[in-house]
Amino acid sequence: MTTRIISSAYEAAKDVMSVQDEKPLSGMNWRSLRTHMRRFRDDEGGSMIIFALFLFAMMLMIGGLSVDVMRAEYQRTHLQYTLDRAVLAAASIKQTVPAQDVVNDYFDKAGLGPLAPTVDVDQSLNYRKVSANMATPGHTPRVPTMFLRMNFRKAFGLSGGEGPQYLATPALATAVDGVQKVDVALVLDISGSMDWDSVSGNRKIEDLQDAAKEFVDTLLLNQPEDDTYSISIVPYSTQVNVGEPLLSKYNVTNEHDYSSCADFEDADFQTTTLSTSAPLQRTGYFVPRSYGNYDRPPWRGWRSCYTESSRAILPLSGDVGDLKSYIDNLSPRGWTSTEIGIKWGTSLLDPSARDVVSGLIDDGIVDAKFAGRPFDYSERNAMKVMVVMTDGANTKQFTLDPAVSDGLSPVWWKSASWGDKFWVYNEDRNASKKYRKLYYYSDSGSLRNNARWVTGPQNGAVQLTWQELWNMAPMEFVSQKLFDEAYLDYPAWNSTYWTGFYETVQYSDKDVRMDAMCTAAKQQGILLFTIGFEVEDDNAVKLSHCATTAAHFFRVEGVEISEAFSSIAAQINSLRLIQ
Repeated sequence: MTTRIISSAYEAAKDVMSVQDEKPLSGMNWRSLRTHMRRFRDDEGGSMIIFALFLFAMMLMIGGLSVDVMRAEYQRTHLQYTLDRAVLAAASIKQTVPAQDVVNDYFDKAGLGPLAPTVDVDQSLNYRKVSANMATPGHTPRVPTMFLRMNFRKAFGLSGGEGPQYLATPALATAVDGVQKVDVALVLDISGSMDWDSVSGNRKIEDLQDAAKEFVDTLLLNQPEDDTYSISIVPYSTQVNVGEPLLSKYNVTNEHDYSSCADFEDADFQTTTLSTSAPLQRTGYFVPRSYGNYDRPPWRGWRSCYTESSRAILPLSGDVGDLKSYIDNLSPRGWTSTEIGIKWGTSLLDPSARDVVSGLIDDGIVDAKFAGRPFDYSERNAMKVMVVMTDGANTKQFTLDPAVSDGLSPVWWKSASWGDKFWVYNEDRNASKKYRKLYYYSDSGSLRNNARWVTGPQNGAVQLTWQELWNMAPMEFVSQKLFDEAYLDYPAWNSTYWTGFYETVQYSDKDVRMDAMCTAAKQQGILLFTIGFEVEDDNAVKLSHCATTAAHFFRVEGVEISEAFSSIAAQINSLRLIQ
């Protein structure tokens, strides 16, 4: 702009000088005039005033922009605040005034009557949802601009049209009222490593127990209705002790009744459903390998399925005292099979378990207030949540070889005051004496030197089923002290006791199963939280992927586990009230 003014003055001077060339003026030194005009042209004095005027114009434009935006934002927040209050009041089940009238009244009292939106209402018994959308094209409130509409481009000599005439102020809100029902499954790791110390200095199981009890209190102590929440607890280690009352509701095999675990195939982890009619394989009850002296009872070792009642699943409870007492009695032991815990946790949330729950209600195990649960996945007034906690990666699981899982074994047994008598049958012997007679002292575990071949067992001896045999002694004992002594060599096992009679499901296969089970649960809309308690990075990645989103995964140490459970409980409460 400064250059334009100077150039104009210079051009005027040239015109004057041109006239002089045509007609000289007296008393005027035109050479001196040209010199002065050049100085005027090159003189920069006063240019800051022009620049200041330019800045002032820019400040007016920016200030005007701020005023327009502030006016629009004020109306938007005023609209949103009024709309939130209006739909909340209109959605109340106790509200007797039509929802549209309630919203119109709120807007009238706020001085926004002409802007009141049309509301959508969805309701049924014990459920009411009110929605309003003020953000659709043609239905969004606007604020006329005062400064932005001015043609600032023209003021600066630029081409272009006028500024925006209006600013949009969108708002939308949805409120739901209804006594929502929430089914929760807590899948808790009680493997042997949970007996180790955490960074807090407590045993890990103690940190978990404190956190889980706080979780129960948060949900149940202030619930709107007595049956708002049902909480199932699924403790797991090498296997999941389902508990006979619950397991009996399924078509489980009956080779034995020593334990209440079940084996699953890969396909079982592709679905949340667990059929009550399809055959379910009961886990063989055996000790793969014992610790210490395995020659005599009591044998200590890695049971394929632990039988303590304190480790059995606690299905659908709403009793704070029972839940907290149960949590206090959890004790760590065994390997880690997170995928089996998730399978049972999901099964208790799946509608296929409704008949199971009904049967447990009839047995007096589950409170009648939970009749009709688990709800269908499409039930809009219900929510399903699973919380999976582990302190380590998947390790091992043991399944009995089918050849030695059912029917009669080649072993007869009879108890004596001093120990045990065994007769082991070997049909491949050429001689008539096909039974190897073996004596064992219970107090020393030693084999008597007079072990010999005989024609048959003694009167009163009982032929053991495979399951009775595995319940009686570890596989090491059976392999090395019974079968080796009788020179047995069946294809069902080999000379290595560690792999002879059973199969091991390794961690890599278990990880694949866990991922498939988590995916199936999420596809059904189950809200899945995972907690990695002092886990390694690799396992943290798997748990994060298992969760509904990465934000639903908590990686914690020590007493931070309480914060994780508290945060999850708070989210469940929030989700129950807001849709």
